[in-house]
Amino acid sequence: MMTVNGSFASPPDNKTLLYLDKQLVVRASGNGSVQLIGQIDLTNGDAIADALHKEWVRPGTGTVDVSELQFIDLYGLRALALLSDTPLGRPIRVHNIRPGLRRLLGMLDWPAFTIG
Repeated sequence: MMTVNGSFASPPDNKTLLYLDKQLVVRASGNGSVQLIGQIDLTNGDAIADALHKEWVRPGTGTVDVSELQFIDLYGLRALALLSDTPLGRPIRVHNIRPGLRRLLGMLDWPAFTIG
């Protein structure tokens, strides 16, 4: 078990750790989805994009669960949006989105994201 942002997070049996820093945990599941837990900002946006890009080149990926994402700034959103420009060329599907982030994505109207 590890401590993330002051809370305990134990990895589920079916998830693979893709990225970990003091602010964020990124896990991938066998069904092609990725879960973001914690915070994304200028300090870790590029590293997360690199980690996710490696996952995105596999068939069946492109879904992000943000139910436990506590904060994301515009730089972090941009880092995620750039993932839709991979050779697969499909938008990022965002699941379990909180109302504030839903409003922000609606205002930005980026074709890089679809809300599911």
